[in-house]
Amino acid sequence: MLTLLNRRLGFCIRYNLVRNYVLPASTDNTVDPKVMYELKKHLRNQRLLFKDGPTCLLMECHFCNNISGSEAFVNKRTGLFLCPNCDLKKNVVDIIHLYEKNCRGDAKCRDVEYKSKFTDLQSVSQSVCDKLGIRGLQSADLVHLGAQYEPNSNCLRFPLKNVANKVVGEKILHLSDRRDETIGNYNQSGLLLSNAPQKSLRVVLVSNLMDFIVLSIQRLSNTSVACLPYGLKSLPQECLPCLEKFKEIVFWFNFETTDWDVAKNFAKKLEENRCFFIRPTGTEPAPFEAYKKRFNLQHILNKATPMCHKSITTFSALKNDILSELQNIEKVNGVKWKRYPILNKILKGHRKGELTILTGPTGSGKTTFMSEYSLDLALQGVSTLWGSFEIRNCRLAATLLRQYVGYSLEDKLNEFEYWTSEFERYPLYFMTFHGQQPLKLVMEAIEHAQYIHDISHVIIDNLQFMMGMSIAQKSDKFWEQDSIISAFRSFATKNNVHVTLVMHPRKERADEDLTTSSVFGTAKATQEADNVLIIQDKRLTSLRGKKYLQIVKNRYSGDLGIMPLEFDKESLSYSTSNKKKKTSNS
Repeated sequence: MLTLLNRRLGFCIRYNLVRNYVLPASTDNTVDPKVMYELKKHLRNQRLLFKDGPTCLLMECHFCNNISGSEAFVNKRTGLFLCPNCDLKKNVVDIIHLYEKNCRGDAKCRDVEYKSKFTDLQSVSQSVCDKLGIRGLQSADLVHLGAQYEPNSNCLRFPLKNVANKVVGEKILHLSDRRDETIGNYNQSGLLLSNAPQKSLRVVLVSNLMDFIVLSIQRLSNTSVACLPYGLKSLPQECLPCLEKFKEIVFWFNFETTDWDVAKNFAKKLEENRCFFIRPTGTEPAPFEAYKKRFNLQHILNKATPMCHKSITTFSALKNDILSELQNIEKVNGVKWKRYPILNKILKGHRKGELTILTGPTGSGKTTFMSEYSLDLALQGVSTLWGSFEIRNCRLAATLLRQYVGYSLEDKLNEFEYWTSEFERYPLYFMTFHGQQPLKLVMEAIEHAQYIHDISHVIIDNLQFMMGMSIAQKSDKFWEQDSIISAFRSFATKNNVHVTLVMHPRKERADEDLTTSSVFGTAKATQEADNVLIIQDKRLTSLRGKKYLQIVKNRYSGDLGIMPLEFDKESLSYSTSNKKKKTSNS
């Protein structure tokens, strides 16, 4: 059915979708610690100065011939060599020979200054300041932060700068609704940093411009303020060098959008030992809210608690966590599906840190359902990594695109560029594996994606194809599968990422319903899983048989039930919302 679409659109999908989102299987993974050890050793032997920072190795760039003492940063986990002056990004393995021989490359620095997309920019006037509703805010304060006013769009533009103080993007504040927007290249991400004293030892990270402005005008003692380029969605590794000089990093995020799990993931990138967190409550709200209520912001900031906890804790230490969950019960339930409202009633939502198993008979539509299931979440900002070991990425991407559009593009190729450009905006990534792969290689790619792209949902389709058939003895096969499931369970819990495993069932009679014991292998799979979903296909045994999704395990709430699955061939969709739209249109 998708043959023509795959053939005619294959090239475009590979270079429009996969180009930006595919994770290479053999490059840019976590660097071997031995490489970093050898680099430090050679730097010492050559008497080249370097500084071992919390997240990066700071050293002189040997590519910047025309800039004396130009500083480069090497991410100690990923091995990314980044020079903000000459805009050079390489794997440290590719450049280590220059430092071994104490020689210099011939790269020439180029102007990487960001070119603004705005026109008719004006200086900020006092009338513009009054629109923000921040008491005592003066136009000089915004000018000090580098802000400019764009009258046509009625917005304020703030420059995002890298560690070399070069503008690499813009953070936009729309005055009509105080909405944030980021413009720039993701691969050259920078921060919006207040001009605090050079001796600042502490920086406060906020997720939106209103909080940033409020804290910046407080002139906090020995404290800088930084606004994340993409809010709580992601913390690009290109931003880490900007935060190397700070001994303390305090997360102070908006109450309505605070995600404790996001803060913990960011802390792992920035070295947990120097990270602190302010959990907003009624008496300690987010900066803008606290400012409106005339609270003492310095007092709240001084009460920040460490992110790193001891191995043993007490109920008193957990009390604030419990209160936060009770105040944000809907967020604790997880992200709601828009295409599957019945799943919201049973599972309550899609939560991080859980393991889900999906099984069903061969040909029952497990991959098709899972692609729409993941698409629904990705459209709501859930960053998703697909590991499709059974079908090619091109075919999977074509299915996702068709489910997103709602109809086939075979006869409407003139719309292809529009829909693909729209689809590219969503956080979907693909691993380039196919067929049997070693667990170590797969986990390296997943851990890399979680670190670099802040992945929160990983899909393995399917487990049996990933394992392959190399082990002949059945007992060894079960042992291998149990080891893989344990690895994914541990990864989900440790990194707070939701992992979904698509698995084949055992060969059973066609007229019997599948149960938890029908999942291939030992009972470990269903024991480790938080959720077990089974596609029951009665069409295989009855002319009037129906197909439905059965939730047979739900560790979070204990609710079980079924969701009917009616397939729409045009949109490749099981969504009830799509059917309602078609009914209303007819």
